[in-house]
Amino acid sequence: MYALAANDGGIQYLSGYSEPGPLALEIAEIPQLDGFGLLFRAGDILIVDLRDPKDICCTIRISMTGSLVGEQISVEDSCRGLDVDDDVAACALLELRDSGNNIMMDDSCMAIDGADNPRSMKSRVICSWSWEPDAMRGQPRLIFCLDDGEFHILEFNWDTEGLKVLPERVHRGLPCKPLLWMDRGMIAGFVEMGDGMILHLEHGRLVHRSTVQNVGPILDLAIADYHGEKQDQLFSCCGMCPEGSLRVIRNGVNVEKLLRTEPIYQGVTGLWTLRMKRTDTYHSFLVLAFVEETRILSVGLSFNDISDAVGFQPEVCTLACGLIADGLLVQIHSKGVKLCLPTSHAHPEGAALTSPVCVDWYPDVTISVGAVGHDVVAVATSNPCCLYILRVRPLSSLQYELYETQHVQLQYEVSCISIPEEDSRLRTSCSAFGGDFRKREGNNSAAEVDVRMFAVIGTHKPSVEVISLEPDEAFRLLSIGSISVNNALGAPVSGCIPENVRFVASERFYILAGLRNGMLLRFESGTSKDQYLPGSFYKESFAPSLSALLQLVAIRHIGITPVGLVPLHDSANSDIIVLSDRSWLLYASRHSLAYSSISFLPASHVTPVSSVDCPSGLLFVAENCLHLVEMVHGKRLNAQKFSVGGTPRKVLYHSDSRTLLVMRTGLTGASCSSDIVQIDPNNGILLSRFKCELGETAKCIQIAKIGSEQVLIVGTSKSTDRPMMPNGEAESIKGRLIVLSLDTLGSPHECSSFIPTSNLSSSSHTGSFPEIVGYANEDFSSNSMCSSPDDICYNQIQFEQIAGHLRSLTHVTFTGAVLAVYPYLDRYVLAAAGNTLSVFGFVNENPHRMKKYAVSRTRFTITCLKTYGSQIAAGDCRDGVLFCSYHENLRKLELIYADPAQRLVGDVVLLDCETAVVSDRRGSISVLSCPGLEVSESPEKNLAVQCSFFMGEIAMSIQKVSFYCLGANQFNYTMR
Repeated sequence: MYALAANDGGIQYLSGYSEPGPLALEIAEIPQLDGFGLLFRAGDILIVDLRDPKDICCTIRISMTGSLVGEQISVEDSCRGLDVDDDVAACALLELRDSGNNIMMDDSCMAIDGADNPRSMKSRVICSWSWEPDAMRGQPRLIFCLDDGEFHILEFNWDTEGLKVLPERVHRGLPCKPLLWMDRGMIAGFVEMGDGMILHLEHGRLVHRSTVQNVGPILDLAIADYHGEKQDQLFSCCGMCPEGSLRVIRNGVNVEKLLRTEPIYQGVTGLWTLRMKRTDTYHSFLVLAFVEETRILSVGLSFNDISDAVGFQPEVCTLACGLIADGLLVQIHSKGVKLCLPTSHAHPEGAALTSPVCVDWYPDVTISVGAVGHDVVAVATSNPCCLYILRVRPLSSLQYELYETQHVQLQYEVSCISIPEEDSRLRTSCSAFGGDFRKREGNNSAAEVDVRMFAVIGTHKPSVEVISLEPDEAFRLLSIGSISVNNALGAPVSGCIPENVRFVASERFYILAGLRNGMLLRFESGTSKDQYLPGSFYKESFAPSLSALLQLVAIRHIGITPVGLVPLHDSANSDIIVLSDRSWLLYASRHSLAYSSISFLPASHVTPVSSVDCPSGLLFVAENCLHLVEMVHGKRLNAQKFSVGGTPRKVLYHSDSRTLLVMRTGLTGASCSSDIVQIDPNNGILLSRFKCELGETAKCIQIAKIGSEQVLIVGTSKSTDRPMMPNGEAESIKGRLIVLSLDTLGSPHECSSFIPTSNLSSSSHTGSFPEIVGYANEDFSSNSMCSSPDDICYNQIQFEQIAGHLRSLTHVTFTGAVLAVYPYLDRYVLAAAGNTLSVFGFVNENPHRMKKYAVSRTRFTITCLKTYGSQIAAGDCRDGVLFCSYHENLRKLELIYADPAQRLVGDVVLLDCETAVVSDRRGSISVLSCPGLEVSESPEKNLAVQCSFFMGEIAMSIQKVSFYCLGANQFNYTMR
């Protein structure tokens, strides 16, 4: 104990306290209990009485030594400690240092010992702690986390008998560094090499509330335009065992949070915003549907309940609603359809009446789905499966009739209906998109395009169908596409029933279908390029043609919950909010399916809302609250996580199969500790695997092409020891160079066919209905992988279902661990084992016959290899980057240029034959280039350092990519 001397302002020694035991790590004051402190030691906590600075004593000792299965920590009274000499403290320091070295040597430094670990007793160390900010007076509470992941709370009480401590174990998880106790019982914990967490203290236990993503450390990455949409995705290896993960990082969309209501909106089943007139700039009504209730709120500065003034039936669940004509709203529920004319209390342009004008239409059976369009209503029933078309006509002033014009009995039940907006029938689109729109002769106006009114329906067949809604003709099937998809293992995908469909007008029309199993599909027509719509869509056509068949051109797995489609605007070319277990923004004008994730909570419903104060708002339903947000300019990155069950060290994107090849280490299985796996990046299903031998660890992988066959080159170490000595020289251990075949890789290939037979059968009421008979078989490209909800796992790679194994073709054993491999000149393979650089070729382009052509040695261990043309860049762990060249006629490797300084190389990339970017293990990135010497001069010349940048972090992987910027002045450049 020290004090500030009053006479000279110096530091004065007062007293000391010591007790035999482990090393002291930290000391802290106990809030609200003046004169008491905590001494954290390796294995226990001492509560120290400091009220008399000249007579320090320990009152309570809390032992942390116990079983790792979660035995309660023990609290015991302690007496004044005995003095100890310096040898005891020195021994404790050495013990702690040795344990630290052991942690550094362990590849899985974050591993948590299981209950069956033979070392069931050890000294557990507190790695983080935090005090409760709003604790009761005289009862401070401390939460701390042990290095084995146990969370404990200590409650301190002071009474007449003295200080009492009540311990309580509240959670077991991952060890957190640091820990923060916030207001309202919320606790934030951050894991060193994994995702952090937000916990809530409830009834003496910590409950997980949310995750704080942490992608560090990133051990490797791969960049690919995964679906050919000019929208690159980043696949990265993040974290270490047991928190190692594969992350898929994409561009995201920011939102500005404007308003959040109280959590009073439980059980919302539908959400819509409606205008009073189609020409209105802003919305007037917000419709909220619940399980057994419907409420209507006004849109404005405050959301007021105006249900009675609008006229919707309040005690039913609304299935759909919309504006059928100016001033007329339609509500569809399970019992019928209601037409309403709101009063002036609901809207200034409403009817000047005390109650709204309402007209009802009731079918004989229950309505399952429906949709409202301009001057038309479509509803479908499930038993029997029928489709009804309703229209409205005025009878007199403020009197209207809702009547049935057509109905037809269906072969399959309708799952969803979508009626495009009036302008989506190309009355406003033809001039913008061009093409032959079959305009009437003598009229060039875009408003005279003679296109049928139509609707898009999804059925339980399952299929997506386009039907005519023309009032003067019978039902017609304009186009159809059936849905039949198999997953990567060849099993049919269940749950492919459409949940939502939408017609989109872009350069060519297409139809989106969101399925109940979380998949998103895009259908297009086989229409020729000079024709915007299939011939059957035009009124002059009386028979559907082959071009009317819908072709499935793109499939994406959006999530694991049913997919909803909500347009941002009332137009056919509007961008679309895609809802599943997370929210996405789909760009309607892009080809295929291009989308970005929206940085917001998982939401069940969303609708655009436009008001004077918020003209471009979005209203989400999440966590039983209404959230008013606005999308803002700017980009952010959003990551999707797949846990891999080990430490992912390397990742490669295989473009032919559209899958990822991941090298893992630190596996806990008995069969192997390292392997190479092929993973589908859409949903984390493992497709194939290669296991290393027992005690063997994979160190590097690269894809190479031998003749017409693609192979995977793998470098391994046959020992668990370090591959190099502390001075940089190679250890005397064995390694292997393995060649694996990639021709048998399982591909996430959807086998799909559609049979264009009609789903509609004629009824006596509508007359005959033409049937389309035919068969077309389509073989889809592997745009994405699809699987049923039972196969999906967004948190962990699925290893229980493996389609195949990566097949080994040949291998070579080295003296030294193979730390780097790289293809060279499309016919050779470079391999670095220890300080040896070797060039291998394949006899007669046969991947089974590998032959060594040249060998060169460096002073220290080679850790990385890159090539550009005929130039070879080798990263030496001490001598920096070395430029080499291979002379094919002499079969000789020659050193061309060397690094001017000793450098602990992290990674290197060649921008061209003369320029390299190299990272070192001290956090710097340098650009080195050839000095342009004459050929006749000595070859042992140093590279010139052009520039350097100190990041402060070690760059584990460097890649050269192209960056495209498309704006007013379109340009592209290479980002290096």
